[in-house]
Amino acid sequence: MTTDETSAEPQVVGDALDRIQSAATVLGVPAETTETAVAVFRRHRDQRAAHAHNVATTAAACLYVACKVERVPRTVDEFVDATEADRTQLLRRAKAVTSELGIDLSGFADASQYVDRYADELALPEGVADRAREIVDHCEDAGIAGGKSPSGWAAAAIYNACVEADMDVRQDTLTELADVTHVTIRNRYKEQREVLRERNPPPATAAAAIDWYREYLPASEYVADTARELLATAADYHPVDDEAAAWAAASLRVAGERAGAPIGMKALKTPAGCSSSDIHERASDLESL
Repeated sequence: MTTDETSAEPQVVGDALDRIQSAATVLGVPAETTETAVAVFRRHRDQRAAHAHNVATTAAACLYVACKVERVPRTVDEFVDATEADRTQLLRRAKAVTSELGIDLSGFADASQYVDRYADELALPEGVADRAREIVDHCEDAGIAGGKSPSGWAAAAIYNACVEADMDVRQDTLTELADVTHVTIRNRYKEQREVLRERNPPPATAAAAIDWYREYLPASEYVADTARELLATAADYHPVDDEAAAWAAASLRVAGERAGAPIGMKALKTPAGCSSSDIHERASDLESL
């Protein structure tokens, strides 16, 4: 190292630490995480690995790595907005930092942290947030969550939980929150739904399927009772247990409309994988009775 490089060293380090602190403040990162970012930067700097790289990008990358390690959920776009770093360069630098320091971020990915954050930002009912966490846990138990972006995985779990609860949360909102594409959310949503159907398939009888739907669907007891009455009448004319979930969904649909509390089609067709046409057809049969 030349004399000029040695004299510039404190200034470079000071600049980087100031940038870390500034970005941490903008991002609302806890002090402990900021300290971790500083430690990551110093270790990185000690190895001379940071010398040839843009200080702003390296500082942002170290804070990004620290947030992953400390399980502080922040998206890449939030880092880009809070720093002067280019998105692509930030991710490359973060990958280089973890590689050079031997940090394996895969063990720190925690979708539940993102679920908590998204649920707070969307002001979701606690029951829906709990269900989203449960979905994450079920999918981790099934072994399909490995290698997936925790932010996208959490967004899909939120979407699944909202669908079950007949809450209108748009995918556009979740893509912005999670900094992922619509395709990512759709794919993760479908993967999670397959696990959920396998773990808790619909019952064999239509009457039991009504209670199965109501595990997460906020249908009142009055609506449920009306749906059961509709099914009992329909059973005299149709084999309702042959397609139990579709008949249960249709009866809840009709009962909800009669009670002035309509239930969305997506909330009825998604859990069991019924088609809209199947539910509409059976609802028409019920309405004609």
